[in-house]
Amino acid sequence: MPKDWHHANYVDHEIWGVSTQQAYEYLEDHNSILRPVVVAVIDGDLDVNHEDLKHKLWKNPKVNNKRYPGAEHGWNFLGVGDNRLISKVGTEAFREYKRLRPKYEGKKREDFRKTEDLKEFDYFQQVKKDAKIQGYLNFFPIIEMTFDAYRKTDSILRLDPVYHENIRLNEVVNLKASDTTLQQYVDAAIRSNWKFADTVRWQDVYTYQTEEYNTAVQRIKSLDNTSNPRDSIGDDQHSLKDRYYGNSVLVDSNSFHGTFVAGLIGAERDNGIGIDGIAQNARLMGIRAVPDGDEFDKDVALAIRFAVDHGAQIVNMSFGKYYSPNARWVTDAIQYALKKNVLVIQAAGNDNRDLDTVVSFPRPPAKIKKKRDSYLMIGASTSTGDKASFSNYGKEEVDFFAPGEKVTSTATFDAYKLASGTSFSAPVVSGIAALVWGSYPKLKAYEVAEILRLSAGKNLQDKLKGYAIVPGIINAHDALQIAKEYVEK
Repeated sequence: MPKDWHHANYVDHEIWGVSTQQAYEYLEDHNSILRPVVVAVIDGDLDVNHEDLKHKLWKNPKVNNKRYPGAEHGWNFLGVGDNRLISKVGTEAFREYKRLRPKYEGKKREDFRKTEDLKEFDYFQQVKKDAKIQGYLNFFPIIEMTFDAYRKTDSILRLDPVYHENIRLNEVVNLKASDTTLQQYVDAAIRSNWKFADTVRWQDVYTYQTEEYNTAVQRIKSLDNTSNPRDSIGDDQHSLKDRYYGNSVLVDSNSFHGTFVAGLIGAERDNGIGIDGIAQNARLMGIRAVPDGDEFDKDVALAIRFAVDHGAQIVNMSFGKYYSPNARWVTDAIQYALKKNVLVIQAAGNDNRDLDTVVSFPRPPAKIKKKRDSYLMIGASTSTGDKASFSNYGKEEVDFFAPGEKVTSTATFDAYKLASGTSFSAPVVSGIAALVWGSYPKLKAYEVAEILRLSAGKNLQDKLKGYAIVPGIINAHDALQIAKEYVEK
């Protein structure tokens, strides 16, 4: 499969790409002028120095604004004043469990009388289950004993003068300890290796077990500590009025996700290096609001508003979660974007869940007027036109599909990677949207959204029936043809 398969044309290649080259040939045949379109990438990073992206960035005309100092290409809502970054945080379920634990842990439902307490108690039980903390509480003694067995076995191995770093598990099986007690530890460690192949290095298994043990220890220790790394930002996390925080640093060495998304949308085309993005006319605005872990509602809400207020016409949101304590903040921000003629494109998620029956976040407004209906939820398709096995779906919630399995794009520090996810289907749609809107700038956001839906409708797949509102795959060439007919009505 070619690394740029998502650009392919089915007629020529029998690959369900989006016909990018045919789209540009169509524009050339019609002498179309592509106007710039600002696309906001709300994500975890954006490498503004990447060789394939640095000439495609949005430039803030008010870079010296005191509220967002130095925001030349975007803003970082996960930054501390001294230019440090917040990278790793927990899941929202774990954060919610810790918040509610002092009130509800060890209690029974009958201990509460108020309706709101009963409702919150049920919610607490659910987040506790989804945070998977009970397993740590129940099995920590076993985890501790298992690690102790590995630790002692490793120390015995290292006493052997012929010990080497590449010793395999099938060699460790024959290890004999100096006394019966130590031998019991060795035997326990060997029994715990059942899920690893005999040829795996002992050192790799020991490193894995050490990390598992340390994670369990950290989780247990953190239960009574409701703080999280984001606290160091110093804002009032319970108020949207405290909105001017963060810094201008967009690159995070721990992440490549946002840079990958940006490349799919608008990496420089035909420059002889790297990859080709979809929209040569895209101007990429980076907004960092998604850490390693679940994003915070406040950061996402303000990121959307920052994008809209600074001229973004398209907002790409390749993130999501299943708990959102301040979901209304984000929904109101999406509503704000729709009212301001902005197209919002969101990834459906990667858990193979039916979103018609499972609530996920962010969520759009419950009711959207037709002339503001510029919100799209995107699932991931494969090169054969199937639903990607991981992709969430929903015949009422997901609008249509776009390529998202084994696609190649930009990564931080001039690198390129192969990755899969609905996170990468959404920017394919954002790129096509920028191409359509740049060709026909008088269109409204809701009209662009409708054109994209219609293009998917021209590429329906029996394999996608029941998985989306329009069970088809978006196509750039078809979208441009439909747009032309649309404006000429």
